[in-house]
Amino acid sequence: MNMESFQKAIEVCRTLIGIKNPVTDEDIDNAVNNVVLMFPSLGKEVLKTKLMSIYSVRVEPMQILEGRDRRRPWLMAFKAEETSKWPFWNRYKYYLEHQKGFEPAAIQGVDEMTDKILDRFFNPLKTDVIINKKGLVVGQVQSGKTANYTGLICKAADTGFNLIIVLAGIHNNLRSQTQLRLDEGFLGFDTQFERASTKETTKIGVGLIPGFEDAIANSYTTNAEKGDFTSRSANTAGFNFNAPQPALLVVKKNSSVLKRLNTWLNTHAENGKINNKSLLMIDDEADNASINTNASNEDPTTINKYICSILNKFNRTAYVGYTATPFANIFIPLDDTNLFPRDFIINLPAPSTYIGPDKVFGTSLTPDDTNDDLLPIVTPINDFHSFVPNKHKKDDVKPSLNEVPESLRLAIKCFIVTCAIRILRGQEHKHNSMLIHVSRFQSWQNHIKDLVSRVFNYYKQEIEVGDKMVLEELRYVFEVDRGDYKSYKTTTQTILESKFKSIDDSLIIHKWEDVKGQLFKAVQKIAVKSINGSSNDALTYYDNKDEGISVIAIGGDKLSRGLTLEGLSISYFLRASKMYDTLMQMGRWFGYRSGYVDLCRLFTSSELNEWYRHITLASEELREEFSYLYEVGGTPEDYALRVRNHPGVLQITSLSKMRYANTVEVSWAGRLVETYQLLKDKENRHANFVDVDTLLCDLGSYELKGKNYLWRNVSLEKIIVFFEKYRLPASMVKVNLGAITEYIKQVNKSGELSDWNVVLMNKPTGEKVLEHDGYLSNGLGFNYFLRVPSNDSTDNYLLRKNHILGNPRDEFIDLDEPKLTAALEETNQKLKDRNQSYPSPKLVREKYRDVKHPLLIIYPIKPTNDYVTSNADGNEPYMSFAISFPHTNTGVAISYSVNQLNDFADTEDIFESENDNVYEQ
Repeated sequence: MNMESFQKAIEVCRTLIGIKNPVTDEDIDNAVNNVVLMFPSLGKEVLKTKLMSIYSVRVEPMQILEGRDRRRPWLMAFKAEETSKWPFWNRYKYYLEHQKGFEPAAIQGVDEMTDKILDRFFNPLKTDVIINKKGLVVGQVQSGKTANYTGLICKAADTGFNLIIVLAGIHNNLRSQTQLRLDEGFLGFDTQFERASTKETTKIGVGLIPGFEDAIANSYTTNAEKGDFTSRSANTAGFNFNAPQPALLVVKKNSSVLKRLNTWLNTHAENGKINNKSLLMIDDEADNASINTNASNEDPTTINKYICSILNKFNRTAYVGYTATPFANIFIPLDDTNLFPRDFIINLPAPSTYIGPDKVFGTSLTPDDTNDDLLPIVTPINDFHSFVPNKHKKDDVKPSLNEVPESLRLAIKCFIVTCAIRILRGQEHKHNSMLIHVSRFQSWQNHIKDLVSRVFNYYKQEIEVGDKMVLEELRYVFEVDRGDYKSYKTTTQTILESKFKSIDDSLIIHKWEDVKGQLFKAVQKIAVKSINGSSNDALTYYDNKDEGISVIAIGGDKLSRGLTLEGLSISYFLRASKMYDTLMQMGRWFGYRSGYVDLCRLFTSSELNEWYRHITLASEELREEFSYLYEVGGTPEDYALRVRNHPGVLQITSLSKMRYANTVEVSWAGRLVETYQLLKDKENRHANFVDVDTLLCDLGSYELKGKNYLWRNVSLEKIIVFFEKYRLPASMVKVNLGAITEYIKQVNKSGELSDWNVVLMNKPTGEKVLEHDGYLSNGLGFNYFLRVPSNDSTDNYLLRKNHILGNPRDEFIDLDEPKLTAALEETNQKLKDRNQSYPSPKLVREKYRDVKHPLLIIYPIKPTNDYVTSNADGNEPYMSFAISFPHTNTGVAISYSVNQLNDFADTEDIFESENDNVYEQ
C-alpha cells in the first residue's frame, strides 16, 4: 500500500466528514465511497478501519474549580457582537486537523477548553478597567499542553490581547522549542531569520495556509538557541511597541532575562503603568522556577519577583500556568501578591489515545479485580550498580566500556529494531528518539555518551557488513523472551489481545526477515548526542523534518522538563528521586505513540518502578479530590486546603517548594487508606496474620454479609492495638500507622471514630466447598483473594493495581440500603450520568458514612501465585486491609515537621547541592 496515497485519502475523508461529534457509520461510509473513486488502488475496508479509529477517540469532559466572587463572563456577548472574525483561531484549527492530524475529538476539546479559559479572563478591548486574573491548567505529562495554550494564544489575539509573554522553562533548548512551535502554530513564519533566508519563503506552519491574511502578529524573540529577549533586539525589531498587532515574547525563566525584560518594559510605562496593552502571560511548567528556583547560582525568589513585577506593570493582565505537577503551586500562599490560581484551576483531560501512568504501570483510581491489563513495555533492570552507582559523585571514577551493563546494550539494540520496524510501517521519515537518563552530572553524561557511541558504532558496523552474530543478537531481541524482557513479537501480540488494542489500529506482528532487511537503513540515521549545557550537541528535529532523524539522547536536567523528544520509543532511566514532581516530569515516555506503541520500551530499576506506582496513585487520589470539589461547586482555595492535608502530599513534591511552612498538616478525613504494599518475608507475614487473628477472635458474634463476616461497634481501643502491631514496609509513607493512630485519637476526643465496623472479606467460591483456604484460631474459615503483584518489586509484595479493594462496593458493606440509595441518587444528579450503578465512594465517605463508624476491611491475599513464589512458602495468607474514614467535624490534622520528612528530600538536596549543571544567562 502506498502510504502517501493512503494519508492523502484519509485527509480528504476527514475534510468531507468535518469536525463533528458524534460521527456515524453512514458519515464514514459516504466519505469512503467518494474517496475510493479518487484513489482506486486503496480498499474501502482499510480506509474505514483507520477512520473508525480516528473518530472513536474520546476526551472526557473538563472540570473547573473557580473563584466565583471574581467571575465576570464576557465571551458569549463578545461572540454575539461579531467583534472578531477569529482569523488566528480558525487558521490554527485548520492546521491541527490537516497538518498535525489531530483527531476531531481532540480539536473539539481544545476549542471548548480555550473558550472556557478565555471566558474566565476579561474583555481585553475594555481599556477603562484595572483587572488581573490568575489561573492554572493541569494536564498529564506530554499530553498536549502546548497545543492547548497555542490555541489559547490564538483566541486571545483574536479578541484583543496585544502582548503575549510565554515563560518557557529554564533552558535555551526548551525555550527555543517552544518558540518554534508558536512560530508554526501562531505566528506563521520562521523567526530564525538566518535559516529562513535560505528558503523560498519564511512562512511555516499556519503561515502556509491561504486565506488568513488578517492574522498578523510580531515577535520580539526568535527560535534560535540564543534567540531569547534582549533590549537591543527588541529596539531593532522593525515594529513599534504601540502597534495594534499582537506581539509575542517567548522567554526563559531566568533572572537575567527577566530583569532585562522588566527594565525594557519600564521604558514604555507612564507613571509606572502600561495602559495600552492587555497582557496575557502563559507560564509553561508553572511549578518550576516561577515559585521557587533551586538551580545552581540562582536566588530562588528572584524569578518569582520579576514575574510579579511584570504583571504589576499592566492594568489588565491574565496569568495562566500550565503544568502536569501542580502541587507546588497549591502551596503558594493564598494572597493577591502571589501567583496562586485564585480565579480558576482546570483539569485538562487527555484523549483516550494518551499513554499515561495508568497504562504503563497499571495503576488506577477505581478498584477493579477483573482487569489487570497494562502495556507490557517495562523491563526492570538491576545490573547497573557498578556502572552508575546510586550515590555517585561528580568526580568519581567513570565506568569503562567493559562495564556498560547488558541492559543498556539491550536497550540500544531495541532502539535499532524499533527504527527498522517503523520503516516497515511506512514511518521512515518520522523522528525516533531514545532517552538515556542515568546521572545528574554533565561530566558523567558526556562520558556515557562516548561509551554509548562506541557500543552503537559497533552494532552499526557489524550490521553494515552483515555479521551473523550481531544479526542473531538482534533476532533474539525481536523474537525471544528472556526473564523480565518481552520480545517485540510477544509485546505486539499481548497488546493486540488486550483492551489496549483500540489505542492503535496499525499494530502488526512482523517477520524477522522483513525487519532484518531494514536494519542497514535504520542505523544510517541514528546519532548519539549529549544534551546538556557543556555539550555542543543539539536536537535538530526541525532541520530534519522532511527526512526524519533518529537520536540517542543522553542527558539529565535539560531532558527532565518540558522538552519533547520526538518519536520517543526507548527509555533507559535510573534517576533516584522519590518526589512526585521530579519523577513525573521526567516521565518523557508518557504521551502519544500512534503507529508504534508496541515498539516502546522502558528500562528502569525496580525501586523507581515502585516509586512511580506510589506517586501515580497519590496523583489519582488528588484528581479524585478535584472531581469531588467540582461536583459540589468547590473553589481553588478549597482544593488548596484539601491538597495541603492529603496524606499523599508526603510523596508529592520536594519540601523545599513548601519552604514558607515549617510543618505539613495531614488529615485522613474522608479518605480511603489501603495497604497495597506488604512485607513479603514469612516472619512478617506471620506476625500480621497473628495480629488479625488476635483482633477478630476477640470480637464475638458476627453477621454474614453475603459470604463476608461483619462485626459492628468494635471499640477504638482494640483497633488501636491492631494498628500498633501491624507491620508495613517503610516505603508505604502514605500509610503511616503511627500518624494514623494519632489522628484517630485526636479526632476521638470529640466523640468521632469511636465505634468501628470490621469486616473479614471471604472470596466467594461459586460452588459448595466444605474446606476453606484458611482458618482463624477460633475455627472461622475463609477463602483467599488473588491480587496480582508487580513482578518488579523484589523485597515487598507490591500490588500492580495499587488496590486491596477488589470492588468499590466493598466500602459500602456495612451501610444500609436507604443510605446507599440516597447516595446513588446524589451521585447521578451531580455527574448527570444516570447509568452509574453504585454511588461515588468519595461522596459516601464525605456525607453518608457516620462520623462514629469508620470501616476496617480485611482481605486475606493468596500467598502464592503465578507471579510471586519467592519467600512465599506455606499456606498462611498475606493479611491486608483498607480503612474507609468518614469526614470529620473537628478539623483535626497531624503535623509533620520538615525534619521528619528529610529522608524523602535527601535525593533532592543532593541533586541541588552537587549537580554541575550550567544554567544559561
